[in-house]
Amino acid sequence: MTIDVVIADDSAYLRKSISDILKEHDLINIVDTAKDGKEAVNFVKKYSPDVLVLDLVMPKMNGLDAFKIIMEEHPTPTVILSAISPKNLDSSIQALLMGAFDYIIKPGGIGAKDLPRFREEVLAKVLLASQSQIKRIFRKEESLIKKGISIRQEMVNRIFDFGQYLNRLTPIQEIEEDQEYDTFEIMKVKAILKEEIKPEAVNETSSEKVTKLTISTSETLKKKKEITSRKSIQQKTKPKAQTKKKKTVYAPDLTPIRGATITSNVIVMGASVGGPRTITTILKEIPRGINAPILIVQHLSSHFMDAFADNLDLECNLKIKVAKNGEYLKSGQVYIAPGDRHMEITIENKNPSIKIYKGTPVNFCMPSIDVLFFSAAKVYRNRAMGIILTGMGSDGVEGLGAIKRVGGKTIAEAEETCILFAMPKFATEKGFAKLVLPNFTIAEKIVEFAK
Repeated sequence: MTIDVVIADDSAYLRKSISDILKEHDLINIVDTAKDGKEAVNFVKKYSPDVLVLDLVMPKMNGLDAFKIIMEEHPTPTVILSAISPKNLDSSIQALLMGAFDYIIKPGGIGAKDLPRFREEVLAKVLLASQSQIKRIFRKEESLIKKGISIRQEMVNRIFDFGQYLNRLTPIQEIEEDQEYDTFEIMKVKAILKEEIKPEAVNETSSEKVTKLTISTSETLKKKKEITSRKSIQQKTKPKAQTKKKKTVYAPDLTPIRGATITSNVIVMGASVGGPRTITTILKEIPRGINAPILIVQHLSSHFMDAFADNLDLECNLKIKVAKNGEYLKSGQVYIAPGDRHMEITIENKNPSIKIYKGTPVNFCMPSIDVLFFSAAKVYRNRAMGIILTGMGSDGVEGLGAIKRVGGKTIAEAEETCILFAMPKFATEKGFAKLVLPNFTIAEKIVEFAK
């Protein structure tokens, strides 16, 4: 069984380049390529592909309008191609909020320097998108009704006043040579591509395939480290070179902080693939005057974080911003972790505050959900609520366990609404989640806990 893919981009060169990259994988079949948004809509209806690779800025019909129609009429796992200037990334965020599986930032001109990295991302994200639960979620929408509005209709009704905005978007001419890519994304895609996906795996359920991919990722990275270590030892002649470094596990001390002034509960959330839409679904139902701060780690490129926070702020009743180092936590405020630094809760002048820092990736992630969750457990103890949402990998799982150990409340998103049911699945299997809930019921639990 193959993975059928449609590619939509107004550049013939880019359509061919992406087609050639994807054809390298035995399971991927390019069924057709579209040169504009109208063709993309027609080809999705005609072929019912497993994955759509979609550019945003195209003639006749832009990618965002095409995506809205596709998700309304023929929901398809979609990987967004973004050639938008970092200053104008809002439309990519809107597509993610509307249900796109993931995004890829185009390299400037597909130069020789950028092509290997771009190749890795395209292959890995198309493979992962083919395993997502987007189609299943929409097909079962009748059982997921809230306030008379279906999940699909709620998604496609988010019209963000971007028809005029797209007309002034600026394509990227080139990407700076010193641009720093998300460590989690690069490590993840390289690990996935090192493992062969067997044809019989295509017939498994989404959660089973994602679990296997996640396990394969960990095993591959372990093997890679072992091979690198052996090569390093062989190249050195001194005895001290024979010493192997032990694998470090993130498990900070949870000893309570004495003298801290805690005046409210705290809510911490973490998400990866599929997170922007899920986070929006949750935050839209939380009232502005909630008596607790909310801190969120979303695995997303640093280029997108400001636009992500700004759009959440427009969509929701809460005050939402990208967190800054040193600011004190305030009730009713939502803090989004920057895209390339860890965020944790610490104590400054006896009051809870935010620490933002450039550290070592945890679970190949920076920011890491575990870093935030462990700090919430240490500072707030039983006054912390941890929520782990859709995503691949295991970041945040142990942190959720830490919150449970100190008496806090813990929630994992249920499989029925997860785009990728991996992080919540592992947390549930380990017994770290006290509640397993569809995402549209989580806001109610947050409001209850804040009281």
